[in-house]
Amino acid sequence: MPDRLIRWLARLLPGRARDEMFLPACQDLRVAHLRAAHLRAAPRGRPARGRPARGRAWAALVLAVAVLWVDCWRLAAVARLERWAPRSARLAVEAARRRPSPAERSSMFLAQIRQALRSFVRQPLFAIAATLTLALGVGVNTAVFAVVEAVLLRPLPYPDADRLVVLRHRDAPTGRTKPDIAIGDYVDLAARQSTMDRLAAWAGGRATFIEGGETVAATVLQVGPGLLDLVGARAVQGRLIEADDARDGAAPVVVLGHALWQSTFAGDAGVIGRRLQLGSRDWQIVGVAAPGLEFPLGQAPDLIVPMPMPAAAPAQRRSRWVYALGRMRPGVSVEAVTRDVEAVAVQLEQEMPAKNQGSRYYALTERDAIVGGTRTPLLLLAGAVGLILLIACANVANLLLARGVGRRQEMALRVALGAGRGRMASQLVSESLVLSAAGSLAGLAAAWWTLPALIALAPPSELAPLLAQVSLDARVILLAAGITAATTVLFSLISGLTVRAGAGAGASRVSATAAARRASSTLVAAEIALAVVLLLGSGLILRSFAKLMAIDPGFATDHVLTTAITLPSPRYASDAALHDFYRRAFDALRGLPGVEAAGAAAVMPLTGNNWTTGFARADRPLPPGERPPEVGWQVASAGYFEALRIPLRDGRLFGPQDTPGGALVVIVSESIARQFFPGERAVGRRVRLGGDDAEIVGVVGDIRRASLTDVPRQDLYLPFEQAPSGNAITLYLRTSGDPELAAPAVREALKQIEPNVGLGAARSMARVRDASIAPTTFAMTLLGLFAAVALALAAIGVHAVTTYAVRQRTREIGTRIALGATPDAVVWMIVRQGIVVAGAGAATGLGLGLIAARALTSLLHDVSTTDLPTMTGTVAVLAVVATTACYLPARRAARLDAARTLTSPGS
Repeated sequence: MPDRLIRWLARLLPGRARDEMFLPACQDLRVAHLRAAHLRAAPRGRPARGRPARGRAWAALVLAVAVLWVDCWRLAAVARLERWAPRSARLAVEAARRRPSPAERSSMFLAQIRQALRSFVRQPLFAIAATLTLALGVGVNTAVFAVVEAVLLRPLPYPDADRLVVLRHRDAPTGRTKPDIAIGDYVDLAARQSTMDRLAAWAGGRATFIEGGETVAATVLQVGPGLLDLVGARAVQGRLIEADDARDGAAPVVVLGHALWQSTFAGDAGVIGRRLQLGSRDWQIVGVAAPGLEFPLGQAPDLIVPMPMPAAAPAQRRSRWVYALGRMRPGVSVEAVTRDVEAVAVQLEQEMPAKNQGSRYYALTERDAIVGGTRTPLLLLAGAVGLILLIACANVANLLLARGVGRRQEMALRVALGAGRGRMASQLVSESLVLSAAGSLAGLAAAWWTLPALIALAPPSELAPLLAQVSLDARVILLAAGITAATTVLFSLISGLTVRAGAGAGASRVSATAAARRASSTLVAAEIALAVVLLLGSGLILRSFAKLMAIDPGFATDHVLTTAITLPSPRYASDAALHDFYRRAFDALRGLPGVEAAGAAAVMPLTGNNWTTGFARADRPLPPGERPPEVGWQVASAGYFEALRIPLRDGRLFGPQDTPGGALVVIVSESIARQFFPGERAVGRRVRLGGDDAEIVGVVGDIRRASLTDVPRQDLYLPFEQAPSGNAITLYLRTSGDPELAAPAVREALKQIEPNVGLGAARSMARVRDASIAPTTFAMTLLGLFAAVALALAAIGVHAVTTYAVRQRTREIGTRIALGATPDAVVWMIVRQGIVVAGAGAATGLGLGLIAARALTSLLHDVSTTDLPTMTGTVAVLAVVATTACYLPARRAARLDAARTLTSPGS
C-alpha cells in the first residue's frame, strides 16, 4: 500500500520537488520502517507481536509520507513565490531594514554614476557610437522644434493675438483667391457681420518726401478706424490716427514711425505740428508711434496715414481693394467667422448680382495668414525628425542588447556575490541616465550649430520675422530634458531584458534570452519601417519637384533681371514727368553692355498675384444685371514681353504710337482669344473696360502668372506707355550673361537719371521661380536628407543585428561548415534571415507610408500618393541596402575556421 501511495502522491508534485525532495525522503523512510520492523520482530528472542504492531508501523509510515508530501508542496510554493514575486519579497525585507539617509543615497547614486562612466571608458567604441547616434536624434529634433515653436507656437506681438483674423476674397466660379477685399464689400461686411467685435481695413505702400533738402523713401501704412487699437499701437509724442481722420473731407494727417523719427528728425519733440509733402498734398504730423510697432509683422512703418472711408458702400464695388483685420468675439471660432461673412456675401450677391455674383469671403487666423503654405512642410518636418529620433533610439537599444549579452559573466558574478535585483536594476538605470544625458547634451550642441543652416533653408516669405526669433529657449531645453527622461526609461527597460534571473558556473556560455532576441529583431524591423516612411515621402516630393521644374510657365526665366523702383513723389506727381523718366530709363538700360531688352510691369509673375477685372466684348453687351466674367490684368510695356520672351501670336506689341491721351489699346492672351472670339480674329476687336472701350492690338501666349501650379491664365494687358502705373514699378531686363552681374550697372544708370530713386533688391527671374516653389524645395531637401539618415541608421541596425546573430551562432555555423556546408550556403542562410526581418519592416513601412503620404497632398503636383514608381524605387533601394548590410557579416561567417571554432571554449 505505501508504494502505491508514494507513486500516486509523487505524480501530484512539481518535478523538482518530486525528484530532489519527496522520492529520496520516502526511500529513507522505507528503509527506516523496515529496520524498525525487523528489530520489533525478535527482541531478546521473544516472538513477534503480531498484526496490531505491524499495523501501527504502517500507519506511522503513511503519516510520515503525508507530512512529507505537504511539506514538499510548501517548499515548492515558497520557491515559486520567490521567483514570481521578487519585488514583493524585496520590499518586505527592505521595509524591515533601516532606510538610508539622504547623504547615503547621494553617495550611492554618485558611486553608481562613477561606475557607469568607468564601464563606458572601458568600452569607448560602444559609448561613442551610442552617444553620437542619440545626439543625432536629439539634435535634429531640438533644432526643428525650435523653429516650429517660434513659427507656430510662440504668441504674436499683438493684444489677443489668438483672436485676430484676416478676411480674404474667393471667386466662386474659378476658385481663385485674393488676400484683399473690395472697399464696397468691406463697408457692408463691417456693418453686417456679428462674430467680430471689430473689423478694420488697412493697406500698404511706399512714398517719398523731402526733408532737409534730401529725398527720403518711406514705407507707408494706411489704416482704417480701429486698426491701430487691434495691433496695440501707442504714441510717444502727440496722438495716433483717430476715426475722425478717416472721414471724407478730413484734413490729411500723418503719424511718424519711431525709427524714422529718430533717423530723419533726430528725435525732435517739436516735430508735432510740422507738415510733410507727400505727393501733391501737405500732411500735418500729429504724433510719433512708440517703438516696437510692426504691422504687417516684421515691417515697422515709417509713416502712418488714415484711410479715407466712405460713409456708405460705393456703387462701384471693384474700384478699390483693401486688407481687413478683425478680432473675434470671445468664444467664437474661425469657422464661425467664415460662415458669418459667407452669409453676408450671399446677401450681397442677391442684392447686387451684377457686381457681386460669385464673390465669397472667408477667414484665416493672423498666424495662418503669415505662415501660409509653410505650415504643412514644418509639421511634416517635425514628424520626420520624430521618426529619426525613434530610429536612433532603436539603434541604441540594439547596441544595449548586444552589450548586455556580452556582460553575462559580469552579471553572473554580481549575482554570485549577493547583488540583488534592485541593486543591478539601479546600476542599469544609472548607466542609461549617463548615456541619455551625454546624448542629449551632444544633441543640444548639434542643434546650436544646425539652427542657422535650417533657417537658411526655410522658404523666403513673411516667416522672416518669426524665424528671427528662433532660439534654444526654455521650451526647447525642456524638450531635450523630456527626451533624456524618456530615453532613460526606455534604455533601462531594454537593458533589463538581458539580465537573467539566475546564474551559475555555466554563465559564460549563457546566450541572450529569447525576449532579447525577439526585441532585437523587432527593433530592426521598426527601424526599417520608419525609414521606408521617410523614403516614400521624400520620393513623392522628389517626383513632384521634378515635374514642377519641367513645367513651362509660358515665359523665359533664364537671363532675366528684376528690380523694383520707387520714384520720389514730389518730383513725379504728373504723368508727363513719369513718362519722361521711364523713357530715359529704358533708353539708358538698353544701352548697357549685355542688355538685350528692358521693360516694366506692375505685377511680378509667379508671386501669387490674382488681380482680376471684368471682361466683355463691346459688340456683345451683357444683359442688365449680369456680372461680366473675370480675367487677369497687368500693366506692361512692350519691353516686358521681349525680356520674358512671351511669344506674340498675332498683331503687335505696344509701341511709340500708344501715347497718353490717345486711343486706348490692349493686348490679350491666347485663352481670351479662344474663349471670347471663337472662330474670329481677336485683333481689331473692341472690349469694354469699365465705362471705356479699348481696341485689341495683339495676342500673346498664355503664362502661369500666379504660380507654376496655376493653370495658364486669361490675361489682359494694359499699355504701360499710356498709363505708367504710378511711381512704383518693377523693371525686367534680359541679359546675355548672368543677370545678377548686371545689377550694379543698372543701379548706377538709374541713379544718374534720378539720384533719389528707390531701388529694391535685384534678383533674377530664376530666383523668383525657385521662391515660388520654395515650400516644396524645403520639404524635398530636408525629407531627402532625413530619409538618407534614416536609411543609414536602418542599415547599421540590420548589420548590427546580423553580426550579433552570427556571433551567437558561431558554434552552429562551425558545425555546418565541418559537416560540408559550402560558403555560399552559409551566406544565403544568414542573408535570408536578415531579409525576412527587413521584409517585415518594409511591408509595415509601406502601409504606414501610404497613410502618412496623405499629409503631402498640398505639396504634390501631378503625383499621386500611391505613385507606383516611387513605391517600387523605395522597395528597390531598401532591398539593396538591407542585402548589403546582411552580406558583410554573412561573408565573414562563411570564412570561419571550423576546427578552431569547435575547439574554442567560448564559442
